[in-house]
Amino acid sequence: MMTRREMLQTAGGAALAATAATAASGRILKNMGSATPGLGARIRAARDAGQEFDIVEYNREKGLGAPHIYLRGGHDAALLARLRDQLNRYDMRLTAAVRTPRSDDELPEYEATVKALAEMDGRVAAVHDPFSGRRYEQFKNAAEFHEFDALCKTAVQRAEPVLRRYKMPLAIENHKGWRSDELAAWVRSTGSEYVGVCLDMVNNVSLVETPMQTIETLAPYTLFVSFKDIGVDFYEDGVLLSEVGFGDGHLDLPAVVAMLQKKDPNMIFQLEMITRDPLEVPLFTEQYWKVFDDKSPVPPRDLAMLVKWVREHPPKKPLPRISGLSPAERLRLEDELNQQCIDYARARLPL
Repeated sequence: MMTRREMLQTAGGAALAATAATAASGRILKNMGSATPGLGARIRAARDAGQEFDIVEYNREKGLGAPHIYLRGGHDAALLARLRDQLNRYDMRLTAAVRTPRSDDELPEYEATVKALAEMDGRVAAVHDPFSGRRYEQFKNAAEFHEFDALCKTAVQRAEPVLRRYKMPLAIENHKGWRSDELAAWVRSTGSEYVGVCLDMVNNVSLVETPMQTIETLAPYTLFVSFKDIGVDFYEDGVLLSEVGFGDGHLDLPAVVAMLQKKDPNMIFQLEMITRDPLEVPLFTEQYWKVFDDKSPVPPRDLAMLVKWVREHPPKKPLPRISGLSPAERLRLEDELNQQCIDYARARLPL
């Protein structure tokens, strides 16, 4: 009988071999990459097998040309040197999540990392910071959010001279913390050509916006895209929100790509197909609304338009769920959904 580790190795190896063969037979998606949040089961499988997961190698095997990495745990010169070698060897570009300095003590390490990324032969398109969690879960009331908002804006002010010195853009993600008009106003307030947006196409459904409302508001400031399709439904306390395989959701992906490529023909689209149970957004509870106030209002029209949009866009198929699945089953589902997205992009999108 196979051990759990052997089962994971077998399932993971077979899947990667198949997708590598697929990538080899199709065109390279130079302006599309994959990010680790959508690869949780694969990363755990590699760890369980005693292996190190390499996001750049994974992107190469998939036929993707622009991975996204998370640089956590301090400035690592050896890792950055390896990244530079990989990017040049595979002719790739990169986006990198780097924590923006929350204090002056963090500035030297931040500058060292930004400098190293800027010296990777122009292959790093932007650094990235999501800043927040889910606003309606992270904070008990609007006052807490406003205090956090001020700290984040100070962090960007602290970082901006470093970004300007090395000509490295910072992409702030709409990561369920700021509504799109709030984030756009923040970016404008910096007065910096080196501060923009990582556009998550669906996150702001959780902040009472339809996806196209978010996309159209943030498109002028977008540096790269957290690329996904969306499935939604109602539950007792609000709205269910799920990433779904491309083609199974409700976004006109070709039209969205065309819109964003008008701003930048070489814009990077980072696939973030997170395979999980649907996120519950408790719009119909009193606590949810305590994180909004007159300084950060939600127009009643937006709530009405979102409810209408969800009602008019029921799921095309059951939303993905992983509860009750074994690790091998979770890995298989995650691989299938990621591959569905890549195959759709290769067939239908000019990436």
